[in-house]
Amino acid sequence: MSDRYFHNFMSNLVQEKATVTGIDDEKQQDSLKTLLSLPYPTFAEKLKRTALDLKETVVVETWGFTGQKVKDNSLYTGTLGTAFLLLKSYHVTNNKMDLHLCSEIIKACDSAPSNPR
Repeated sequence: MSDRYFHNFMSNLVQEKATVTGIDDEKQQDSLKTLLSLPYPTFAEKLKRTALDLKETVVVETWGFTGQKVKDNSLYTGTLGTAFLLLKSYHVTNNKMDLHLCSEIIKACDSAPSNPR
């Protein structure tokens, strides 16, 4: 009877170098290994800060630059996705401004004509 699998010809372990040469100290400070070696509260705060910065960028790009006009009111590709992002941000930060802006976006989507798709 024949085997029902392919033999693995790859080596079991590839040793990595402990230090990388040619990278200055500033780049090593921001490396993933350095981030993961941080204590959990510090690492979690960095992730939270980065996520909130990304949220602000998304809100400005999708809601601020459009003049607060709804072009696409779908959840995955449209303005309702921005409202959902603000709702999730409110759950994390309890920032009432996120909840208020989420409410404004939902009202604008409700009054906008719906897409035939």
